Amino acid sequence: MGFLLEWGAQFPTPNSTALDAPPGYIVLYAAFFRDGNFRLPMMKFTAEVLTNYGLHISQINALGLPRLTHFEFICKANRLEPTFEMFNVFYFVSYTSGFYSFNSRTSGVNPCSSNPPKSLHDWKQKFFYIRRGVIPVDMHYRAESEGVPKVNVSIDFVE
Repeated sequence: MGFLLEWGAQFPTPNSTALDAPPGYIVLYAAFFRDGNFRLPMMKFTAEVLTNYGLHISQINALGLPRLTHFEFICKANRLEPTFEMFNVFYFVSYTSGFYSFNSRTSGVNPCSSNPPKSLHDWKQKFFYIRRGVIPVDMHYRAESEGVPKVNVSIDFVE
């Protein structure tokens, strides 16, 4: 995948799970890169969204990341700098089966994507570990008891 040696990418041993990351490492899923167009170093916009929603990248499902990167590409294609506030107008956070995702808001805005991906099979089985410092953002690992993050839409972006 072209990772720098200092990033310390490690493949899991047989029978390891995503929860078995060595101390000082986090888990990343191969689908993030293959299907979500995610790259390292992580883009500022992705870090901003994760920080503002209070989510850790390892808690995002494989469909959430493509929605995030797609939004970024749309903004840049239209010569706009993507921001969390803009993204939050079009998407909200949902939680299913232990993972968070970004879903299109259905009222008050037009969708950003006319044909979003609906499913990715077996994405949880292909993962690796990478040094925590490779993503230099203090990401919060959200406990299920904290519930789904809800962020009000900024009035500046609603019309």
